[in-house]
Amino acid sequence: MNKWCLGEFFTLADIAVGCTLGYLDLRFPEIDWRRSQPHLSELYDRLMQRPTFMDTAAKS
Repeated sequence: MNKWCLGEFFTLADIAVGCTLGYLDLRFPEIDWRRSQPHLSELYDRLMQRPTFMDTAAKS
């Protein structure tokens, strides 16, 4: 499994996916994407450990 979307390096793809998943959590909490997409869930958790994602995460 890759660490990031496109392999071992953090790219714009990771930012786009992270923003999209954060939006899903904020606006559509009834969609349980984490259960059906465990790799995306792991990626999102990894992204949320980065200071830039923590500082800009939407507050519900």
